[in-house]
Amino acid sequence: MQTITIPTPFPVGPINCYLAAGAELTLIDTGPKDAATLPALRDGLAALGLAFKDIRRVIVTHAHVDHFGLAAQIVAESGAAVLSHARNRWWLTDFEREWLRRYDFYHTTFTSSGAPREHADGVIHGMRRMMQYAASVPAEHFVALNDGDTLALGGDAWRVVFAPGHASGLICLHDPKSRTLISSDHLLRDITSNPVLEPPIRGETERPRALVEYLASMEKTARLDVRLALPAHGEPIYDVRALVDARQAFHRSRLDHIEQQLNCCATTAYELCRILFPDLKSFDIFLGLSEVIAHLDVLEREGRVRREPDGDLVRYVPIGK
Repeated sequence: MQTITIPTPFPVGPINCYLAAGAELTLIDTGPKDAATLPALRDGLAALGLAFKDIRRVIVTHAHVDHFGLAAQIVAESGAAVLSHARNRWWLTDFEREWLRRYDFYHTTFTSSGAPREHADGVIHGMRRMMQYAASVPAEHFVALNDGDTLALGGDAWRVVFAPGHASGLICLHDPKSRTLISSDHLLRDITSNPVLEPPIRGETERPRALVEYLASMEKTARLDVRLALPAHGEPIYDVRALVDARQAFHRSRLDHIEQQLNCCATTAYELCRILFPDLKSFDIFLGLSEVIAHLDVLEREGRVRREPDGDLVRYVPIGK
């Protein structure tokens, strides 16, 4: 497995793409459609004597633009198949309309969380800017993956591990032989992955509960036999169990802190966001509200808070208060 690290225009920094040789040359994640990223990926392949035309498969670990933005360009030059979890189908094959479909959901969710309308408008404006970093791949090139599927990569049999949370369609890849996990954004050594708020996918009526799923997915991957985890950003991980324990402890501490704030100082997700992340501006408010709403989902699931409609607002009240 070869690593090609390329720049992105995002605060998260460079992305690690992985290349598996063999009968079907396979690229795992692509980087965004960006003026600096595209030549960097071409140069990384050229250093190995390869080009886009040689790629037979692109595996997209999840449908965030830094992971699939260049997939359409690669398909146009190679005819490659694009493999990803079934939940990512519309993101990858109907990207532009999928973004547009989500605007109303996010705007309504943020205003009902107590965000001023100008902040909700700013988040939507930021989302529109993100559309430049990806394009749809032809639907006939999409191949759906599901949990437990097996893929031949570099002569070894890798298993698809469905690990929703950071994104509802996120997959990792596990090779039991080498005890290696390609962990994408599910596990990052130096960054706590954000449980990103998503609307219901087409055909569903309930939005994913990102942190509820993420906590379960972390425990699932911690039970795998893993010697080495290769993340999408940053350095390799050599002790998955210890990292998962640290991440779970972080989220448990934040759950307690949010519950404390509901007892004294806040009733809406936006008020909590301003307490936890007072300096966020513009599009970053989206990530802050995602984080807060995800933790409120867990508190509600555990019977520690309840939601109470208040006109157009949704307020959260600790149980027993």
